[in-house]
Amino acid sequence: MTDLVVLIWFTMNIMDPTKIYGPDISERTFQNHDECALFVNYIAKKPIVNDKYEFAFGTPDGTLFRGGCYNAEEYEKIFRNKGNPA
Repeated sequence: MTDLVVLIWFTMNIMDPTKIYGPDISERTFQNHDECALFVNYIAKKPIVNDKYEFAFGTPDGTLFRGGCYNAEEYEKIFRNKGNPA
């Protein structure tokens, strides 16, 4: 059985960078990291996901997104043990 991947992201706005929202977790699960990366790149309308399956990008209204595609083991390592990566 393969380990499913979820999309996790944080948002903030350049008008008030002290307010960081998240982490938000996608309701959708992905079969692998590549499927998740394709989804994120599609939403962003450009390739933004790096080789660690993480991303950061902004929108014209000043909203900044930062996040990644993680399986359960990666989630535990990053968010439960080390805290917020943002």
